[in-house]
Amino acid sequence: MDLFASAWMTRSLGESVSAVHLEQGGGIFAGGWNGNLKHWDAEGELVWTATLPDRITVLAIHEDLVFATAGLHVVCLEAATGDQRWSHALEGSADSLYPFKENLYAVSSVYDIEHNDFLESAVWNFSFDGTMNWIQRMDERPWTIQEFKGKLYFGLGRPKCGFSAIDSQGTITHNSVKTDSPITCGSTKNSAMLFGHANGAVSNQKGKVIFLEQSAIELLHATPEGYVAALEDGTLLSRKAKIEQWSAAGSTVNVQSSGFSFQGNQTHWAGRWSGSQGSIEIRNIDSGTLLVLTQSPRCESIASDSTRVALGFENGEIRLWERSMFERRLLSGHEIEEKNERKSALQDKLRALRDR
Repeated sequence: MDLFASAWMTRSLGESVSAVHLEQGGGIFAGGWNGNLKHWDAEGELVWTATLPDRITVLAIHEDLVFATAGLHVVCLEAATGDQRWSHALEGSADSLYPFKENLYAVSSVYDIEHNDFLESAVWNFSFDGTMNWIQRMDERPWTIQEFKGKLYFGLGRPKCGFSAIDSQGTITHNSVKTDSPITCGSTKNSAMLFGHANGAVSNQKGKVIFLEQSAIELLHATPEGYVAALEDGTLLSRKAKIEQWSAAGSTVNVQSSGFSFQGNQTHWAGRWSGSQGSIEIRNIDSGTLLVLTQSPRCESIASDSTRVALGFENGEIRLWERSMFERRLLSGHEIEEKNERKSALQDKLRALRDR
């Protein structure tokens, strides 16, 4: 199947795409390296365009508001019009944000080139009207923000490592993990919160290391019974109850996500980059069976829900796939393959008869 030809929608941001977000009502938001932000509706029509101060790395939607990180700034816009409500410059780069219980939590960090390390990080709390409520500074950089069982957690780097809960007043409760390796990524599911570490460990909300992979965990996606991890060495693998279900070697995995189901089985989407060539791999998330493999520009961002998957690329393209159309195209492609195989087998038999 020609994956790109089967996309339900293709749009251009006009610059390298650095963030995509799917709207519940069917629309899509995309932000770029130079601060361009666009919103398309469920029919693919452009609703509005906005220009933010710098590269957009994270997008989040809460009711009628759009929140974005843009360089040093956290910006709030009207979802319906793109009009800016407020903007705050943080101390250092605005790394991430998370709307939680009527407040916006943002993470900033200051990086020192001479020391090749982060000097200080901070968690900021804003009301949705733009009022800054408090700042909690720390030596450790929070690499991941996760919501689990009504609380907000941050996975931390050195020196403290481990993970911390933070409440609405900025009070931090630290939890250690049975490894001194910094947390690099994380993911949650109904029953567990998982963290990936620089030494290859995967730990849970109890601070227990549940498995030690062969190299650093770059990306982690929690599944109902385990996880899919992208490792620093290019390995993509799935585990259930510590047992490896499948693995695939290759170049660096830039993005990964679960996707809509195909013939009753959930899919897994991953974008790789070799340094000169990109690729998209779509698999059955349970068996690892490769459904689609296609070359692509470098994929920078991914978003998915139960019926759609959106990818943002370095060349400025945003591609969106819809479940029913994807399934029709993939099944028709399989039918053509089977017909070609039967035709080829028949031709081989005819040639064999002629050569007698």
